[in-house]
Amino acid sequence: MIAIYKKDQIIYTIADQEMYADDGATLVKALNEHLKSNEQAAWYMEMEPRKKGVKKSSGERLDFSFPEETRLRKIALVGEKTWQERFTESLLPFSEAHIKYFGPEDKGTAKNWLERK
Repeated sequence: MIAIYKKDQIIYTIADQEMYADDGATLVKALNEHLKSNEQAAWYMEMEPRKKGVKKSSGERLDFSFPEETRLRKIALVGEKTWQERFTESLLPFSEAHIKYFGPEDKGTAKNWLERK
């Protein structure tokens, strides 16, 4: 499941460990729309910790190739280190944005970093 919010030039996405294919499609569509309407966009991506007894997501990689990719200047990845590494592997071929990692306890710091120009 994924929640998506937009404020000014920042798109905020919060996902749990059980993302499905339609969640990935929703995320990619929202990112494309946000990048088309913002010259200098930023992305806050938070992955909530896996809950005991909840199965992991399929591990499929999302295609993050966007026509307006160069507009994405910063990405804050918030979550556990293993998830951040997997997500970065999906992003790196497509993005030249400044990617910064934050632990689950550093959500406020991540948001402040994105809001700074």
